Amino acid sequence: MIFSIIDVETTGYPKNKITDISIFSTDGKSIIKEFHSLVNPSTTIPRNITRLTGISDETVKDAPKFFEIAKQVLDNTKDSIFVAHNVNFDFNVIKNEYRELGYSFKRKKLCTVKLSRKIIPGYKSYSLGKLCADLKIPIHGRHRAKGDAFATFKLFKLLFEKSNGNLIENEIYNKQLTVSKYLHEKDLDYLPNEIGVYYFWNNDNKIIYVGKSIKIKDRVISHFRNSSKKEIKLCQEATKVTYTITGSDLIAQLLESAEIKKHYPIFNRKQKRIGENYALTYFTNKDGIIELKIDYLKRVTNPLITYEGSKKAKDHLKYIVETNQFCLKYCDLEKGKNSCFYFQIKKCLGICCNKESNGEYNKRVLKFIMATQPKKLNESLFTSGRNRKEIGFVFIENGVYKGFGFIPKKSRFRDNEYLKKKLIKQNDNRDARRIIRSYVKNEKIV
Repeated sequence: MIFSIIDVETTGYPKNKITDISIFSTDGKSIIKEFHSLVNPSTTIPRNITRLTGISDETVKDAPKFFEIAKQVLDNTKDSIFVAHNVNFDFNVIKNEYRELGYSFKRKKLCTVKLSRKIIPGYKSYSLGKLCADLKIPIHGRHRAKGDAFATFKLFKLLFEKSNGNLIENEIYNKQLTVSKYLHEKDLDYLPNEIGVYYFWNNDNKIIYVGKSIKIKDRVISHFRNSSKKEIKLCQEATKVTYTITGSDLIAQLLESAEIKKHYPIFNRKQKRIGENYALTYFTNKDGIIELKIDYLKRVTNPLITYEGSKKAKDHLKYIVETNQFCLKYCDLEKGKNSCFYFQIKKCLGICCNKESNGEYNKRVLKFIMATQPKKLNESLFTSGRNRKEIGFVFIENGVYKGFGFIPKKSRFRDNEYLKKKLIKQNDNRDARRIIRSYVKNEKIV
């Protein structure tokens, strides 16, 4: 089990934009890898924060913005437990940064404050500074991400040693398995920890839930350890769990989506209703200026990006406008005849008041559109197979998703006619295209 010890410094309430981030990856005994970076918050750092952290506008003016290090943060926390002192603060700050980029951030969490109270009770204060002082743990660089994160690592290592790792694992999985009339933990031993799709069945032999995971067994057991009402009800009604190994996360996502649409399981209904119903689109107005706007997806023929709700869509559009110095008025974010607010604060180049020509503005917007425009796929994708002797494939013909399948790894044939013979046919739809686009964009699903 890997733990990511994390600390962030921010601009303070209410924006809480990251200015400094540090991540130490550990197995509880030693540091495996680390990542540190100052971050340009794209906003002014208040003086009281500068006095506390020593981080000023000048300090971060040449630092990367969060979107430039977002993938590194994902890579350094993937498949690990998110650990911090007062974990909800650091976790929510990072989660909000991803939300502004239009993405979600999910990790299991562990709080060293709560752990310390359980493993080493009796101290007057469990703030990082005072607790480390009492434990003779030096902090070199207090209120800087690296200094605080390293001190938290030292504290975590001490807690790990004192509990032999047991209490920490219990804290992560602190709930007993939900009691089921039909299923117990030993009944789940047969499940493989491989990539695929799993199915919960009820007493009427109906599928009541479909899920996917890169580790089927661990994910299924996590349902039984979850204390939410929905999860408890799901587990109480389950009579058996079956699975299909897919070999790759891409095929698992496509199969999960198709199975939910096919069986319409009762515990997937809420998930099914929540979809991408808004889109970022563009058009040329009567003055020849290219405008960006958010609209209902069903009314859009040329979506650039799709979103689950209008707030996420507008928040992301604001981020796009700010980072590209576009005009609020020509992005449907401000009305009126005068220059836009961003021009007044030097974040717009002045298309709204004739300070920038239509041609120059359109050139910049087109560059953004070309970089963002979903690419039409015309080639099938190949992935890992269900075992070492095969490979998986996702079949795409003339830009249309046809299904997936598996072929021998040693096969010399990969042409469309051969793949069609091995094809497990599936329906092309918006969700499947979204999954495939995301895979192609990121090479793998994070």
